[in-house]
Amino acid sequence: MTDTSSTPGVHEALAVIAETARAAYADGSNLRVRSSGIVHAVAMTGWLGGHRMPGPACMVGVSGWDPGAAHPDRGAVTCRRCLITHTEPADEQLQLFTTEEQV
Repeated sequence: MTDTSSTPGVHEALAVIAETARAAYADGSNLRVRSSGIVHAVAMTGWLGGHRMPGPACMVGVSGWDPGAAHPDRGAVTCRRCLITHTEPADEQLQLFTTEEQV
């Protein structure tokens, strides 16, 4: 019988992979998928085992979310979907309706 007490389980291995990926983007880097020329904004997305991983803010598919498919990039965001969908929150609530008094 072999001793497996020093071998990490799958959940622990996934936790290490997710933590390492989050650390790679901690400096505010953007994200590039493989050799694509498109740079994405980063958002934390759900991954295996309930872990959070950095992924494209536009939620474009990344081949089953292979953690090795994406890498940090210091370039400006060029993805049009990221630029449209990933914006800073407004300083104030926008008015949705006007009353007759305001017209």
